[in-house]
This record gives sequence, structure tokens and C-alpha cells, in this order.
Amino acid sequence: MMERFLRMFRLSRDLHEINALSDAELADMGVTRTEALQLVALPDEVPARVAEMARLFGLSMAELMADRRVWHEVLGRCNGCTDPGTCHRFMAREEPGASVDTATLTFCPNRATFDELAQGVRG
Repeated sequence: MMERFLRMFRLSRDLHEINALSDAELADMGVTRTEALQLVALPDEVPARVAEMARLFGLSMAELMADRRVWHEVLGRCNGCTDPGTCHRFMAREEPGASVDTATLTFCPNRATFDELAQGVRG
């Protein structure tokens, strides 16, 4: 319960901070106001899940975030996932550091994007 209140207060604070920024300041950060508001509303676990899945495909956070448009799309797809239960069970596997055949990750709505980005990185 306390965690929920803390999240609400943090969200409220973040929304106020974003609303206080000018469009130019947001542009300097590489986001529009709409994107910033969408990002701040994401549950904390979404970027963490995206980072872990990207790592399985051999992608660093820098590579994943190189194209802001793609980064926002990936976060949005993860947040709107239709099979979060399978994802949660996968993330809670016994050997999280073990290599994984990424072709088996059919539940992930970002699998094709991660595959495409990984191919681009590898050449």
C-alpha cells in the first residue's frame, strides 16, 4: 500500500516538473511533451523489462536508445503487452544470466524489433 502512495507522489511530482519545462527544454532532452508525459506514466518495471530483453538479444542500452522513436515504441509495446504473465514468469526464471534462444521469446511484442536492431548492430 505504501509503495502505491509513493508511486502516486512521485508521478505527481514528475508531472509537475514536466509541465514546468518549456518545449525548447524538452526538445533539448530529445522528447516532446507528450512523450515525456507518457514516459513518466510508465510503471517502473517496464524500462527494466525492456533492458533485460534487449540484453538477451545482445543489445546495450545505448544501442537500444540510439533512436528515440524506436525506444518510445518499444516501451509502449512492452507497457501494452497482452501476455505479461508469461513475461513475468520468464524474467523470474532460475538462471537469469543464462543464454536464451531468442527465437523462443514469441510472447514478447518487441521480439521483431530487438531482432532487427541486433542484426543492424552485428552488421
